[in-house]
Amino acid sequence: MGTIASSLFIASAIFFSLRVATVTRTRIADLLTREHTVADAAMFMSRVALSRVDIVGALQVEGRAPSAAAKRAFRDANVLRRRELGKIERVVAAEHLTGAAAALRLYGSVDRVIRREIAEPMFAGKLAPSDEIEESIRVLSEVEGNYERSITLDLARREDALDAQIKGTIESAIYLRSLWLLGFGVLALGINLYSARLYRQLADERTVTKILQRAFISSFVPLPNCEIGSAYKSADAHAAVGGDLFDVYRLSNELALILIADVSGKGVDAAVITAFVKFTVRGIALRRRDPAQILSEFNVAFGQTVENPYLFVSMFVGILDTKKGELIYASAGHDSAFLRHGRDVRQLSVTGPVLGVMVEPYDTKSVIFDDGDSLVLATDGLTEARNKQGELLGEDAAMDIIADGPQEPQQLADFIVERIRERCGGRLRDDVAILAIRMHVPDVQVA
Repeated sequence: MGTIASSLFIASAIFFSLRVATVTRTRIADLLTREHTVADAAMFMSRVALSRVDIVGALQVEGRAPSAAAKRAFRDANVLRRRELGKIERVVAAEHLTGAAAALRLYGSVDRVIRREIAEPMFAGKLAPSDEIEESIRVLSEVEGNYERSITLDLARREDALDAQIKGTIESAIYLRSLWLLGFGVLALGINLYSARLYRQLADERTVTKILQRAFISSFVPLPNCEIGSAYKSADAHAAVGGDLFDVYRLSNELALILIADVSGKGVDAAVITAFVKFTVRGIALRRRDPAQILSEFNVAFGQTVENPYLFVSMFVGILDTKKGELIYASAGHDSAFLRHGRDVRQLSVTGPVLGVMVEPYDTKSVIFDDGDSLVLATDGLTEARNKQGELLGEDAAMDIIADGPQEPQQLADFIVERIRERCGGRLRDDVAILAIRMHVPDVQVA
């Protein structure tokens, strides 16, 4: 009877541990999903702020009648802002953020004033640009900026609150198990201590991942004559970062560094390397303007810094002249680079081997943009997306997706990711990063 009773006690302890583990994991997964959604809303808010900058730029015509390019820029920026605000409104409603909801309503009122009383009459020729109009635009834009900061602050507070709930859930699970451990013996104690260690590791990894995410995600500074869209999706719903990286970094008033890279490996280890890649390439680009030289110098630095001989990096580096509408680039084994002209899409050639394998010279090539052309860069999660039969998407089908996508860069990036998700049956099998840049070549340059 004693053996049977002991076995029943041990079985009960194991059952309780598994039950608590299941409930805790479900709770943490739900909180993580909400936290990521709130973080995404904060990112959408930054896009709204960038759109506001574009709208103000389109309306400040310095006493002249607005040009067709200004009208187009206003329309595109307004469409992007409305779409992103709609996403933010859904998150704010789901999280019951009353302060942010009120700020969104007031933001919409100011937006309607700008659109109905200034933009639409101005573009219709019924309102002449003047210093008073420009001052009104500036003041209203500042008001919108205050609301944006208020909304962003509410989202940040909710993200911190969710993070605290996650930690509290983990600590609660550990505490409850500790009480049961005292009553169910050494075996149950070992099981629960092991589970507690796993939860602590999860909390530590989340902290590291959150820090790396801030280094990984670029906050794009608006570039003259350019629209920028981006998307990053991880194959793991609980991972914020991985081995995929993109960056747009302004080097001067007219030049910008364009970067996309794919580090071999997964998880936090690969994310550490992506942070190294991003800031090392930025540092080199501040001294050198030749993409081939940037790749060569980085290749040496990578070999001397990263001790793992099995790690390598595919990378596309470009220097974009926003005034001339010209891109010079070099590609280290990164073949997912495309140029779209209308519905025609062509692949940009690789100019050298992947980084971290051998020391080889790289070539530099150039691209001249026509007005409305788009540069689309992706990691291998695009071309290597597999369907249920395990078949790869490939370059030709990837170019078909790009050709079918919207013109606006952010819509195009989201469209590509959604098409990949559909092909993979609703769940990505590999991380994917998309960077889309649409050029508006000035009329003088076109002539």
